[in-house]
Amino acid sequence: MSGRVRAVEGRASAMIVYALVARGKAVLAEFTMTSGNFPTVTRVLLSKIAPHDSKMSYVYDKHVFHYVVHSGITYLCMADQSTRRRVAFAFLEDIKRRFNVGYGRVMHTVQPFTMNQEFGPVLQRQIQFYNSD
Repeated sequence: MSGRVRAVEGRASAMIVYALVARGKAVLAEFTMTSGNFPTVTRVLLSKIAPHDSKMSYVYDKHVFHYVVHSGITYLCMADQSTRRRVAFAFLEDIKRRFNVGYGRVMHTVQPFTMNQEFGPVLQRQIQFYNSD
């Protein structure tokens, strides 16, 4: 991946700033706390993630992309480097559980962004929860 992730500076505390749920390269839902080019960067990253169950973190510029793949669905978040891995992965496991409960029957067949209106606010609420002390 070339280029740099650009995000709004000024937050001193650790934080998750972006999250998505995808099937392969097809984003089903996403939410961002700020502006930047990381949605573009995550599309490149999604194309490199194998569809088998795994979890990993990638450092990119001043941010870290953490992801969990379960049953062909990728749960990904971008956080600043001061965010602890355990917090990011706890967030992803929480999102995975919530998504599976709500969309387990249709998540492998729906069109991209179909769940954004319903699940985007869940991503927002959980990002805010995990970013709070």
